Amino acid sequence: MSQESHEEQNLQDAAPAKSTPNRRIGISDVAKRASVSIGTVSNYLNYPDRVSDRLKLKIQTAIEELGYARTQKRRTVEHELSTPVIGYIIADIENYLFTSIFEGIQEVCDANGMEVIGVHALQDKERQSDLVHMLCQMNVSGLLISSVDDSQDDLAFAKAAGIPAVMVDHLNPPIADDHCTVLKNDDAAGEIAARELIRTGCTRLAYVAHLSDFQPIRNRERGIEKALEDTRGGNGAAPASLDIIDSGGVLFQDGYEIGKDIEAMDPKERPDGIIAGTDRIATGIITALVEGGKVRVPDDVSVIGTEGDHLETQSPRSLTVVSSPGIDMGRKAMDQLVDEITNASGHIHSTQLLMPTLERRDSTRH
Repeated sequence: MSQESHEEQNLQDAAPAKSTPNRRIGISDVAKRASVSIGTVSNYLNYPDRVSDRLKLKIQTAIEELGYARTQKRRTVEHELSTPVIGYIIADIENYLFTSIFEGIQEVCDANGMEVIGVHALQDKERQSDLVHMLCQMNVSGLLISSVDDSQDDLAFAKAAGIPAVMVDHLNPPIADDHCTVLKNDDAAGEIAARELIRTGCTRLAYVAHLSDFQPIRNRERGIEKALEDTRGGNGAAPASLDIIDSGGVLFQDGYEIGKDIEAMDPKERPDGIIAGTDRIATGIITALVEGGKVRVPDDVSVIGTEGDHLETQSPRSLTVVSSPGIDMGRKAMDQLVDEITNASGHIHSTQLLMPTLERRDSTRH
C-alpha cells in the first residue's frame, strides 16, 4: 500500500488538532491537522497533480482552518545572489529529531527571505569542525550547530569570522553565555517515560539506548533515575528496578536484536517496561517481540519511545512516545539567529529549554 493510500485509509480515524496561539503556522501543522505526511502537503503546494482529490480537499480544509499562509518569494537571478544563506550542521541525519529541527529552521528561513544549507557531521567532532570552517569560508550569514560534543573551538572560530552561531540540542556549559542555545528537556523526557510505565504497573524498567557521552542519552537516564527516587515508599524502596542496556546503535536493527535477547530472558528477569533511546530502537524491539510470539506487547512488556518519529505504520503496535519538540526547536533557534543577525548590538544571548509531550498509543498499558 502506498503512503498516500495509507493516509486516505486512516483519514476517518484522525482527530482534529488544535493550533498553538502566538506561533507561526507551518506545513507540519497542516500535515498534522490533515492527518497526512509533510511530504504530501509539500506535494499539494508544489506538485498538486501528485495528490489525490480526496487528500487535496482534506489539506485545503486544514489550511483554511489553521490560517496557514504560504511564503512566496520572487525567484530572480538578482534575488538568488543576494539571498542570505544559513548553515545547519546536523549531528546525525538518521535521527528524526534533527530532520524535524531542520524543518523548523526552513520555515523561519522562508518567512525571512533566507535559505538554509544542511550538512551532515556523521557524529564526528573533527568532521564537524571541518564543516564549520567550510561554511565560514563560504561567508554564510549564520550557523546552527547540533553537536554530540562541546564545541567551544567551533564557536570561537565562527565568532572570529564575524558569523553568529546558535547551538541546538547541546549545551556548552563553560561558554553558555557567549551564544544562544535551544534545548529539549531530556531529563523531563526520561522522567515522564518512567512515571508512565510505573503508573501502568511496570516494576522492572529497562533503558535501552546507544550508551555514549551524548548529552540527551545521559540526561534521559538521569530523569528516569529521578522518577524512581521520587516514587520511593516510606521504607526507602523504589516501586521499580532499572536496568541499563546498551543497544550498540540507534536504528531498527539494533532494537530488533535487543528484542530477541529480551524475548529469550527468564520471565522473572525480563523487563516489563522499556524506555528506548530512539523510536527506531523501540520499533525494532516491538517487532522482534511480536514476531517471536512468546511475549505480548503491551501485556507482558510495555515499550515507550523518546523522540516522536513518524513510525506508527512501521510498528506492529503503534508506539507510545515522549515526543521531542524538534520543529519548535528549529523555529526558536532560527528566530534567535535572525535576531542576532538583524539586531547585533541589541541582541541578548539566551538558553531556551522546551518540554516534551507524552503521546499514549498501543505499545504501553493504559
